[in-house]
Amino acid sequence: MLVHRFQNVIDRYARQGDQPVMPVEVQVLRIGDMVMATNRFELFLDYGLRIKARSPAVQTFVVQLAGAGSYLPTERALNHKSYGATIENSMVTPQGGQKLVDETLTLINSLFD
Repeated sequence: MLVHRFQNVIDRYARQGDQPVMPVEVQVLRIGDMVMATNRFELFLDYGLRIKARSPAVQTFVVQLAGAGSYLPTERALNHKSYGATIENSMVTPQGGQKLVDETLTLINSLFD
């Protein structure tokens, strides 16, 4: 089992040379004053809170694991070596997590323009 996990890290590192940014599908849906936003990750708490706090919707639902999922740890989680915050468990850096937050909010805000 560990051999597969470590081999996945090696394979992912090799792919990053050709594709350093991972394309991710995000969908947002507005129903009245409510918004649902989907993504493929199991987000660490901070990312969902960032989206909800900055959303113009009365209520915002962040739907996780809507696709092939992996953990998306925060910088704080990496620094404290939290569960799931290891290179073999996550495919995107905390900087990518913030990019996901920002892009999700751009989509949500476009629904309220």
